[in-house]
Amino acid sequence: MEQRIFFQTSLLLLLIAATISAIPRDCTEIESENKRAGTGLYVIQPTGSPPLVVNCIRRGNSSWTVIQRNSRLSKITWTESWTTYKYGFGDVLGDHWLGNEYIYLLTKQKMYKLRIEIKDNKNVVKFAEYSSFYIESESSRYTIRLGPFQGTAPDCMTNTVKNQIIDNQRFSTRDCDYDNYRISCAASRGGWWHDACGYSYLNHKYPQWNSLHVVKVSMMIQPVC
Repeated sequence: MEQRIFFQTSLLLLLIAATISAIPRDCTEIESENKRAGTGLYVIQPTGSPPLVVNCIRRGNSSWTVIQRNSRLSKITWTESWTTYKYGFGDVLGDHWLGNEYIYLLTKQKMYKLRIEIKDNKNVVKFAEYSSFYIESESSRYTIRLGPFQGTAPDCMTNTVKNQIIDNQRFSTRDCDYDNYRISCAASRGGWWHDACGYSYLNHKYPQWNSLHVVKVSMMIQPVC
């Protein structure tokens, strides 16, 4: 009897382990396993991460994993602490931040590109895309690394305008200031890869992207190959 219980318990644990190990690591793997999978909420599990509920956006034969979504006058304050930004917050169906630790684990497992889609006050959608994107670990303050730019929106992350470059910056929050300015940019402009309080930051009740009047914005990633 005890042997039967032990066998059944072991079998159950193996089935659970098999199920967990089968969880896709990003939205692209979901699309690869199920060609009918469309835009919506799914469970993924990046290597080294617990399972995560994310918004997947299907475009043609490819899928994107959403890591941020924000809208003008969002109910989110975006002035959250370092720990809150680390593990994420908000409503995955609406405005949210996936979490720096999970973005780090996601972008550590493959080579990804970043796409930022911005809807302006005229309902025109523009995009900024970077051919490679990852952030480093917490010990490196989640420093952002970006590749070459293309898009219909201005390049506000890798351009070399003094005090405004985002690429290669450490992440800052109101309680952990790692920017290059004498005061905390994140205290008034939300958690972001601030240089010296430039004109482009997307985690704010009034998200900014240079001269664009941002109404809605989404940040999403996809494997390069």
